[in-house]
Amino acid sequence: MLQVLRNKAQSTIMQAVVVIIALVFIFWGVGTRMMNGNQAAITINGEEISFQQFQKAYEQAVAQLRDQFNGAIPQGLAEKIGIKKQVINRFIQDSLLRQGAGKMGLIISPAEVQDTVRKMPAFQDNGSFSLEKYKSVLTRNSYTAHKFETSIQVDMLSQRSVVDIGNFASTVTDQEIEDLFNLEKESVSVTFAKISADLFSKKIHVTDAELVSWFETVKDSYKTDPQLKLKYLSFNVKDIGNKISIDEDSVKNFYNSNSASFTTPEQRHARHIFFKVDENSSEADEAGQRKKAEDVLKLARAGKDFAQLADQYSEGPAKTKGGDLGFFPKGKMIEPFDDTVFVMQPGHISDIIRTPFGFHIVKLEEIKAAVVKPLAEEHDKIVHQLQLEQAKSMAFQIANECYEGIIGAGSLQAYIKGHPDTNVVETDFFTQHSPPADIKNDQTFVNTAFALKQGELSSLIETTNGYAILFAEQIKEPVIPPLTDIKDRVTKDYVAVKSADMAKKTAEDILSQARTGGDFSKLVADSGVSMQSSGLLSKRNPEQKSPFPSSLADQIFQLSAKAPYPSEPGEVEKDYFVYKFAERTTPKTGLPDSERDQYRNALLKLKQQQILNAWITNQRKKATVTTHKGL
Repeated sequence: MLQVLRNKAQSTIMQAVVVIIALVFIFWGVGTRMMNGNQAAITINGEEISFQQFQKAYEQAVAQLRDQFNGAIPQGLAEKIGIKKQVINRFIQDSLLRQGAGKMGLIISPAEVQDTVRKMPAFQDNGSFSLEKYKSVLTRNSYTAHKFETSIQVDMLSQRSVVDIGNFASTVTDQEIEDLFNLEKESVSVTFAKISADLFSKKIHVTDAELVSWFETVKDSYKTDPQLKLKYLSFNVKDIGNKISIDEDSVKNFYNSNSASFTTPEQRHARHIFFKVDENSSEADEAGQRKKAEDVLKLARAGKDFAQLADQYSEGPAKTKGGDLGFFPKGKMIEPFDDTVFVMQPGHISDIIRTPFGFHIVKLEEIKAAVVKPLAEEHDKIVHQLQLEQAKSMAFQIANECYEGIIGAGSLQAYIKGHPDTNVVETDFFTQHSPPADIKNDQTFVNTAFALKQGELSSLIETTNGYAILFAEQIKEPVIPPLTDIKDRVTKDYVAVKSADMAKKTAEDILSQARTGGDFSKLVADSGVSMQSSGLLSKRNPEQKSPFPSSLADQIFQLSAKAPYPSEPGEVEKDYFVYKFAERTTPKTGLPDSERDQYRNALLKLKQQQILNAWITNQRKKATVTTHKGL
């Protein structure tokens, strides 16, 4: 067990051993009969997952990734991290868990499902289940009650199987707890040397014959990017819109019909004192928090400074600002809170408000009345908006007529000859990664252009600015340039590769000889580099300052006096590191009783996760799984 912990250990105990069971059940309802689909994307022991289900799950996974990058996923990242494979594996794992639950005789009763639904915050109003809200939320999300509750039942069954399988691990010994504590608190130091590739660059003597021979093995990496010379017709919505006249009656009608768009709604400035109660809180905890809120409310109404009370008693993030929530419009806050604030008068203090998050006491500071912007102030913006609305359909009509004209004429050249006033944009040769300035921000345009064959006309495409028709006039295919044209670049690359090879070979030789009895310090000195000390490094503080690379720090905790050397050099960019175990220190004090339960729970969760992983791996080996070739 200790070796497992040593291999898995990270910087903190929670990172080291609290492995959250990463089975996310998002009410997909992935049972065979829960969604319609003509084909199965995945089949697990006869249970079918439709393409509709797969696509929905995939889109959710991509959306979650997009949120992590503020809306824009770096190009190629989704493929690199294998989102599609992750979604497939999740479906397989969920299905195996459900099937396993059935074999174990586990069931979820309708009463359990109803109880779970009633406790969901999304369906509660003032702390109680609201049937009207339940129906409303399901309707907005295109769910029937039967379909939603069936999906909840499926998810609960999977979760129950996770718990029951994990419960085969039910004990943790005191020795295991002590081992983990010592492992987490220990510190290790090494002596080390950095063997840099730069040390060998001047020792590389390049001959023409060697360079020619090496270039033959890597020449494909020097291929030029394909280049395209393009002609295109652009139908810019903004340019067309600027030529459209908008009469004053249209402007007034738009202003009057969209008055809400020109109104800054009433805003209210409030402070609050917050007492946290979450779904894991016991009834006793909740009662204690309410009592605390009642006591603070008495102080506030007795004239105590509200901001000081918030600073002293509030448990929310606004605590450090005296509970100040700033100005906000109606609808910004959660309903019970929002409804109370927007019937208060400045200076008033509310009763205790219960929300899904806990208890709140609110003081309204001031009201900022709604403001309607005058037509004169918004006139030009309205004109511009109306121009764009009319111009978009007009741009499509013009572009479509032009496209039909080109097809009718037989070629772009023939159409231009018959319509000499046509504005044709011609580019010089460019690559997909360095397009001309006027199209570089339109990835759809660029991708469409490079999908064309030479002499091919595109269909009518929508661009960021309107519409366009593209013609690939000439394409330069990728070529491998002659060595003579890129000799300096190839020579530099050759020296870098050979220098890195020499650095690696030197580092490997040092370790090999040290492991067979050689003097590590002498071997390092003979290689021409200096020995350094890492100082004591601790898992509890992975960002501590040390000359030893932090990316290799985990590896040194595998070393000991009996096995002082790593199996191979550590590599960081162009540098190689050789190192030797120097010292290990263990905690001077024992595990405090206050932390013992934390360690016990963490170890128990690790054991449960290991059993679950082993069970799923075994079930998958025995399962019949087919994936549609379209995936």
